[in-house]
Amino acid sequence: MRASVVRVAWGAVLVAFPGTVLRRCPHSPRTRAASGVVRLLGTRRLAQGLVTDRFSAPATWQGVPDGPHAASRAGLALRGDGWRTAALADSAVAALFAASALRGRDRHDGRTGAGR
Repeated sequence: MRASVVRVAWGAVLVAFPGTVLRRCPHSPRTRAASGVVRLLGTRRLAQGLVTDRFSAPATWQGVPDGPHAASRAGLALRGDGWRTAALADSAVAALFAASALRGRDRHDGRTGAGR
């Protein structure tokens, strides 16, 4: 399965069910603002997945936004406030997307690199 499909699916989950996602992250705020942040992050994932799929970006470029995103969420987790668990989870997901892109794998057709 292509990473862009997984990215779009994950973004859709974040947009549609932010409260459920936050309940899975112990000690995370469950406020209207927190749900808004989760929806915003989901929208970013959706847009990134749709754009990279639509324009057939090379596999390694698809993960470029994910590296800084993972680092920023890790930094937020280190602050020690109520966002620690959610920030660590989001950082891990972003790191996985970045690692997947760096590997350049497209399991849909078994090739590596940017080819489809």
